[in-house]
Amino acid sequence: MVKEGRPRRGSLAFVRKRARSIIPRVRSWPEETGVLGFLGYKVGMVTVMGEITNPHSRLKGQEIAVPATVVEVPPLILRGVRTYRRTPYGARVISEGKKPKEGDFYRLLFETQPKLAGLPKKSSEIIEIGFGGDFESVKNFVSEKMGKEIRVDEVFQPGMLVDVIGVTKGKGFAGVVKRFGVALISHKAEKSRRKVGSLGPWTPKRTPWQVPMAGQLGFFLRTEYNKEILAIGNGEQINPSGGWHRYGLIKSQFMLLKGSVPGAIKRPIKIRKAIRSPKSFHPIKIKEIVVRKEVKRL
Repeated sequence: MVKEGRPRRGSLAFVRKRARSIIPRVRSWPEETGVLGFLGYKVGMVTVMGEITNPHSRLKGQEIAVPATVVEVPPLILRGVRTYRRTPYGARVISEGKKPKEGDFYRLLFETQPKLAGLPKKSSEIIEIGFGGDFESVKNFVSEKMGKEIRVDEVFQPGMLVDVIGVTKGKGFAGVVKRFGVALISHKAEKSRRKVGSLGPWTPKRTPWQVPMAGQLGFFLRTEYNKEILAIGNGEQINPSGGWHRYGLIKSQFMLLKGSVPGAIKRPIKIRKAIRSPKSFHPIKIKEIVVRKEVKRL
């Protein structure tokens, strides 16, 4: 039987270079109204026992085990608003302060409060979160909430779909086998096994950019779409005895997301309202949560 051969496995659609900052950057926001996102800190993963509600599923009404990620989301403080205007050279900031001006779209400036979370970090950051609405709506929101706290349950509700933007774990310098999944060369080959079989043709006399090369692996900015919010609550409801491994205790609110989330524990992630949600969606009905062999019921 012929052995399957493929030159590479890594996708060319991803940029493989280190993120500019550990605070993830969001390039686009959905066309919705109100505050469009929030920031949280990754805590760990749990197992959720739930019931499938999709009437078209063969497993309807049956209990399944679903992996989920716990994210601590302490409240944010509104500190300012930016007004943007679209130009032929891209969007430009025309105003930044406590009052918006007439513009094309607006972004809110929030101050984080890591001191309210189970983190050793005390210093806060200023982050930018999208806001959907016209001038009057953003003016009313800013005048009402300026200098006050915004809680996560004012932005999201259980059963919604969200996108998660984060910076993945850093793995340093890696070769082509680990970085791109290139197959090992036969053991009868000369010099090395963990390298590409060819750097390209003789002509043109240069190495194409598509050829897998060794380099930086990890600490990449990545976006995962359509994560279901399984639950939102206070840390006392889900904290295990002894605290979370390598994290501690959740001291503020938490958000439970279906599936995994990019990044290491304690790393900040941005949660955005879904920008390309599916046409049909059936949330999972939670029965219990298994946290380090302890059963929690919300």
